[in-house]
Amino acid sequence: MPKNGGHPPEDTLHDAEKATGPEQAGANFSEISFQRLGQKISDLSRELSDITKLAGTAAPRKLELEAANSAFKSLAEAYSKQPEAFNSAQLDLFGRHTETLQEMSAGFPSTTADADPRFSDEAWRENPFFDFVRRIYLAQSSWAENLAWNAPGLSETERRRAAFFIKQATAAMAPSNLLMGNPRALKALFETDGQSIQRGLAQLQDDFNTGRGRISPTQSDADAFEPGRNIAVTPGEVVLKTPLIELLRYHPVMQTVRESPILIFPPWINKYYVLDLTPANSLVAWLRDQGFTVYMVSWRSADDETKDFGWDEYLKLGGRAALDWVHSEHETPVNVAGYCIGGALASILAARLADARDSRIASLTLLAAQTDFSNPGDLGLFIDENSIGGIEQLIGESGGVMPGEAMRDAFNLLRPEDLIWRYVEDRYLLGNEAKAFDLLYWNSDQTNLPGPLHIASLRRLYLANALAKGSFIVEGKPIDLRAIKAPVFIHAARKDHISPFASVYKGVKLFTGDVTFVLADSGHIAGVVNPPAANKYRYWLSDILPPGSDGWFAYAKEHSGSWWPLWSEWLTAKSGEEIPPPSPAIGAKPAPGSYVLETLATIRDKRGA
Repeated sequence: MPKNGGHPPEDTLHDAEKATGPEQAGANFSEISFQRLGQKISDLSRELSDITKLAGTAAPRKLELEAANSAFKSLAEAYSKQPEAFNSAQLDLFGRHTETLQEMSAGFPSTTADADPRFSDEAWRENPFFDFVRRIYLAQSSWAENLAWNAPGLSETERRRAAFFIKQATAAMAPSNLLMGNPRALKALFETDGQSIQRGLAQLQDDFNTGRGRISPTQSDADAFEPGRNIAVTPGEVVLKTPLIELLRYHPVMQTVRESPILIFPPWINKYYVLDLTPANSLVAWLRDQGFTVYMVSWRSADDETKDFGWDEYLKLGGRAALDWVHSEHETPVNVAGYCIGGALASILAARLADARDSRIASLTLLAAQTDFSNPGDLGLFIDENSIGGIEQLIGESGGVMPGEAMRDAFNLLRPEDLIWRYVEDRYLLGNEAKAFDLLYWNSDQTNLPGPLHIASLRRLYLANALAKGSFIVEGKPIDLRAIKAPVFIHAARKDHISPFASVYKGVKLFTGDVTFVLADSGHIAGVVNPPAANKYRYWLSDILPPGSDGWFAYAKEHSGSWWPLWSEWLTAKSGEEIPPPSPAIGAKPAPGSYVLETLATIRDKRGA
């Protein structure tokens, strides 16, 4: 390979001119370039073959196969019982192909293809062949998903599961994922004299090595961010450390603060700093600026010391320990908030205290958090007894923890085009380096989960819906959410695929006190992290709480902008008088603490895995 990055050296062109004259120089130069490019592609093919052999040694995880096999089996059985339905589907496919060809013959643009980020580049439109490829692909993938929705005799869950896994298959087969099927990649290949695909293969090898036998595309520059340096930088201190949590308190900036502080339980599936990414979009910094004393729980990623923890330990060493410290410091009821699965824990803590007639909770806020799991959305498609058996096997093979890499892979499958295949194209086919993106860095900074906690959550919360039914056992007693009398603020996001709006809304009927429900725009992250200064999105609010989410939305009024000010106003009314802020803790270490700095790699090194 030339040391000048793949471009032909100047003396090569000069020699061609001397041998043939200037008239032939351009032709000979092209011939030389194509010969060299052909040799380079041959070399790269051998490199790719080596990587493929490596990848072939990594068997797919059982948990990734069980649900898919079950879905496709039920789909095949449905059509085998009614062959006329499949005949009708074949006619539908023929009609879609015919319509696509007619549109191209008439010169009509494809608004569907142009709107798809995978095929929106002008290179797909300029070449009739690639335009045809993308149109036919979209017609066929849409038809394939319809096979699931139209299959006779399937239950709603079976339809959704089949459609989900068909989407996974069609996303993987998109022509944009293939070098010879992607005009952008081919253009880059020729323009860089093969350098683009060589960089791509090198990055593919790096991702394979990082994935420890599985190819996991890098989504963000891993060296661009570090908690405490340029993310999770809101000034604060670690006021409490247990074997499970570090409790962070953020320094006040106001002369006075509200009497009742805010204690936030984030999910332990990811790290807490999604609520404190940067100063511009930090929820904790914004709450601090509204005059609240803000506490945040930072969960420890599971390791050999915590791998056997279950819900009892998470309530005792997490929920109770944090509330005990905050209440002892302030000697006033505390506003408790929980995000995602952290909301389930906050609800359990509030119910347990209410059952003991303990009034230390002033209010309870649930952010994109389910308490009724009867309709858990796409995550539910992975959860049945067969898949849980595969997860138990994986936990056993992983020394008692649910590996963060497996959790990351599962969540990425919920949005395969955005979180998997766009990076396959960008990194491996185009050879681009990963960009610095704080949210995607957070998404990749995964945590391990204790095996007993994870299995109990899947079996009892998701499969049995035990929390909503009052049969979820923690500390030896069932949890009764109806015992909670403190005011409750429930937030949902309209496009949330992790905690769907309809599922979150079911929780309004589980509490007997005053309940306020707000629906934010966007999804599981942006629906929560929506600073008012950005002036983005909208939210809906209603004074009535009918039985179902559809009825609620029909009555709800739309408001522009962020829902944060609404929540702040609600909290202020439950937070007492203005008082001087608390003094700094003596000898406290600065936020973000040490637990958040542990990564999957550092934990693996300590475990010797």
